[in-house]
Formats: sequence, structure tokens, C-alpha cells
Amino acid sequence: MPRPQEGQVIDLLLASRRLLDPGTLPHPEHVVDHPSARVVLKAIWASAMATLTTGTNSVSPDLVQVLQAVKELDERLLLDQIASQDRALQRVRAALAMLGETKSCSTLLDTAATTACSLGFDRSIVSRVADSLWIPERVHVDKDEMWAREILAVGRSTPQQLNGSIVETEMVRRRTSILVDQVQDRPGVHKEIAEASMSRSYAAAPIVVHGVVAGFVHVDCYYQQRNVDQLDRQILTMFTEGLGQALTRTMVLDELGTIRRDVDELSRRLAAVRDEGDSRVLWGHEDDVDEAPGDIRRSRPSGGVDHFLRSAPVDPTLTRREVEVLRLMAAGDTNSRIASRLVISEGTVKSHVKHILRKLGVANRAEAVSHWLRSRHDVQRERVQAGDGRR
Repeated sequence: MPRPQEGQVIDLLLASRRLLDPGTLPHPEHVVDHPSARVVLKAIWASAMATLTTGTNSVSPDLVQVLQAVKELDERLLLDQIASQDRALQRVRAALAMLGETKSCSTLLDTAATTACSLGFDRSIVSRVADSLWIPERVHVDKDEMWAREILAVGRSTPQQLNGSIVETEMVRRRTSILVDQVQDRPGVHKEIAEASMSRSYAAAPIVVHGVVAGFVHVDCYYQQRNVDQLDRQILTMFTEGLGQALTRTMVLDELGTIRRDVDELSRRLAAVRDEGDSRVLWGHEDDVDEAPGDIRRSRPSGGVDHFLRSAPVDPTLTRREVEVLRLMAAGDTNSRIASRLVISEGTVKSHVKHILRKLGVANRAEAVSHWLRSRHDVQRERVQAGDGRR
């Protein structure tokens, strides 16, 4: 809130405390932003109206003037708050446009923390979630790069287990943003980061990629000396939704780039065979050929199995959570490992597995995975046959 408006609210509050019962009115230090200022004005109005309705003497002109001032100031604050929200939405659109210009995941993550602060925050932390661990990756502090490095070092040296003991676990379970106040005294926060950052309150939102929480974005308003509010939470939620979509897009671009490099390398090797007539390749002894540093088999991404599992067709009778469990089963994870990855109990995993077996009509986990992966090959074969038919 602009300083002149803050001063007007405080002056009116002090004048009201002289006319009304001070015990019914807030302290001036409670005026920190538009919502709190309007709460103060509402308290002044209620106290003044109570005095008017219960008083036996004639109506005080000063009291009437206070009521008129409350009404006029509240209307100005409301209009200014709406204008502030509109400016905030414009900043979100500009930030998402910046994210849309990035071409790779690494570049996107490098700029995400800075872009988050452009929404009107002073500091931001971009983190990843891996094996139920919260691990900070980027920290941006608007006015102090060294402080940002210190906070990042503290966060990386003390990764937190998302097992329900800290409030960030809710973002994984519910895929929703959170608002945390009284950080220094509140249990369930990352104590080391809280102490290193001296944060009073913060908002945080999950980064969702392919339906899974892949990370978090935390923000606060330390230099502005104000607590984050519901509008900040909504702004951050919109930003992280766009960030998740941008990450999904850039992951595809990265994969396509890897495929393009593989195709180029394959074309180079085929050209070498055609030009030089390497007999070992011609006679099917390609495995005997010494692999050069840039050989295609060395450069193939390690995530191929995971990509295959994610791209396998999904049985329409399965719920989204059952599909997640089935994919992790196909990757070879135990019930305990699946529970850790999805931040649920092992008993819940067993219940999901039971439902999967029943819906697929199979007797055990191995048959479930086989049934699911076999459907992938059937789809691929149908596509090939359809392509042959068109030719």
C-alpha cells in the first residue's frame, strides 16, 4: 500500500481512538497492506456505530466526520486494491511470456527464480522433489546475491524428507499452494532455511509435471516488510502452473534435441559404412566396433525406460493414482519404494495394487505389468500396420 494511504489510515485510527473506546480498535502497527487497512477501517466503523446507537447524548459532529472519512477512505482503498490486483495479473502474464521464450529445461530453471521475483516478491527459492526429498536448486534475493548463495547452501546441505513432519508435504499430497506465517516460531517449517533467511511469512506452490509434483517455488516479501497474503498465494499459483507447463514443453524439446543428435550420429555412421565398407558392421558384428566418444549408444538418454513406461497406454478403468502405482510397479519399485515416492502409506499402496489386479483381471503384479506393457506393443503394431496399409 502506498505510504500516503497508509498514513491516512493511521491518522484516522489515532483520531478515532481519542473519540471511541481504544479497547475496541486495533493498534496502528496492524496497518501493513490493503486488506489489513480495510480491516482497521471496518473496526472503526463498527465502534463508531455502536457508540451512536447506545449513546444518550446528542450525536457528536466529530463522530459523524469520522464515519464519513471511513467511508471515503475505504472506497479509495478498494479501488486501489483492484488496480493493484490488475497490475499483479499483468506481471503474471509478462512472467509467463518470459518462461515461454526459453528453449531448454536448464535455461528455464536458471531464470525461474528471478522471474518469480518479478511478480512483486523480494526473494524466491526454486526446488525439486526427488524420492520424497525437498532439495533447493535456485535461490534469488533481489538485493543480495551472497545471501542467496548462503540460503542455497543451507538448503542443499539439509534436504527435508516430505513425510508429513513439515508443511510442504501438503503441497505433494494435495497439489495445492500454501501460505505460512509466523515462520520463526512455527513448527513444521524448514528450520535451517527459516533461520538463514529470517523470513516472517512465505507463500509456496507446487510445480506439477505429468501429473506429479516435481518441485516447489517459495516466495516472500522480506524487504517490503510485509506478510504475504491470499493474493500473493493466488499469483504464485498461476505462475507455478505456467512454470509446470513450460517445463513439460521444454522437456519435450530437450528429448527431441537428443533424438535429433542421435539421428545425425546414425546418419554419419551409415555414411561411413557406405563410403568405407566396414565389414564388421556389414556382417552383423557391430558390437565389436570400438565405440567412439560420440557413439550413439553412449549418447542415448538414460530416461528411455522411464519414457517408455510413461508413454504406455492407460487402461480407462484405472484411476490416475492407480496408473502412477502401476508405472512404478513396471519400473521395478517395491511397495515401500512406491509409498515413499508418492508420499502415501504402504497400506494405501497395497490397496491400490489390489484394485489394479482386480480391474485388469490378473493374478499378480508380474501379470499386471505384462498386461500393461503388452498393450503398448499392440498399439505400436497397429500403427505400423496402418502405415503399411496407407502405402
